[in-house]
Amino acid sequence: MEHAYWKQMIEIEENGIFLVFGITRNDQIKFLHFSSVPQAEDMSVQECRQEDECRMMDEGFPLVQLELAGYDRPYERHGNKYVVTSPGCYLKYENMQDTKNESGRMLQIRQKDPLTGVCVQTDIQFYDGVPVARFVNHVTNEGEEEQVLTYLSSFTCSGIKRDGNFLYIPHNGWQKELNWRRYSFEELGFPVTQTKSIRRSSKTIEVYNTGNWSTKEYLPMGFLSHPQSGAGLIWQIENNGSWHYEIADQNDHYVLNVSGPNEIQSHFSKVLRPGETFESVPAAVGAVRADISDAFSAITEYRRRIRRKNRDNDTLPVIFNDYMNCLWADPTTEKELPLIDAAAKAGCEYFVIDAGWYAKGIWWDSAKIVPVEACAWTMPCCPG
Repeated sequence: MEHAYWKQMIEIEENGIFLVFGITRNDQIKFLHFSSVPQAEDMSVQECRQEDECRMMDEGFPLVQLELAGYDRPYERHGNKYVVTSPGCYLKYENMQDTKNESGRMLQIRQKDPLTGVCVQTDIQFYDGVPVARFVNHVTNEGEEEQVLTYLSSFTCSGIKRDGNFLYIPHNGWQKELNWRRYSFEELGFPVTQTKSIRRSSKTIEVYNTGNWSTKEYLPMGFLSHPQSGAGLIWQIENNGSWHYEIADQNDHYVLNVSGPNEIQSHFSKVLRPGETFESVPAAVGAVRADISDAFSAITEYRRRIRRKNRDNDTLPVIFNDYMNCLWADPTTEKELPLIDAAAKAGCEYFVIDAGWYAKGIWWDSAKIVPVEACAWTMPCCPG
């Protein structure tokens, strides 16, 4: 049976991930579902029966959030959140390629903005046997005029359940590493305060980094758990510079946007001349159970899959480092020799003298760049 709103529905199951795309009658692709559980019956997604429901679908569920300078966002004021981006909300679906490569299945979805001529290709790479997919967006200016890109999502997911969510945020810092904390949405400032038809606000939950110290306050990761449905999403942003993710509300549901740098937090912009292409920061997203242990297991398996082949992975040498809870950057010959002997006796194959800097006054003021060939490389730990 044909729906009044949808031209085509595309359902995909791959490695335990359930995806649903809808192609509307006006040739827009909507990203309706990305989860470890099949799509539940939801009238607002399956069929627009009332004018308000169709309007909300027009505004939401994009595959890509894309913002160019000088183009106003329609419908309402949005604060700092990246919803109903322009011309992202006007992109027209052109085609989808479904292929296989050495890693697994690959979807490539192409959209184009009829006004500016800007084209977006979304690459979704799956990895055989792993419930994680890597998302990358490529923006190409196929128009005749220069455009200025100010925001490009790596991954966007709408339709997150309104109630019962928990967000795990990995606080991080120098000597405060890997401090994961669980928060309810209410604790993060998202209590339900409006009737269903107008549940939207200027509030966002934001976690981000500006600059090339990419983990100085948070890891570029997050985990969203919904125990009632048993589903969870874990993501990592694969960038050693600026990055950003947010959860915002829109039309009675939540939106997760994951990206690299943006205009508001990191003053990002990129001039795209006709024919030029910009590639988003990759984002890996896992569709897992609501259990954070399951999430960590999935993302760890993904990391092992994508890591380049190297000899260290095969040999896995045992390394002793004398810094943490040991010499604390105060090595001397007298201290080191017994440690070297003890490390070798314990089976360590490498011994690292860490942070052994000495100079008159404050050592950091005397730090300087030296040629690689002048560096003292770590040597194997061999007694005698």
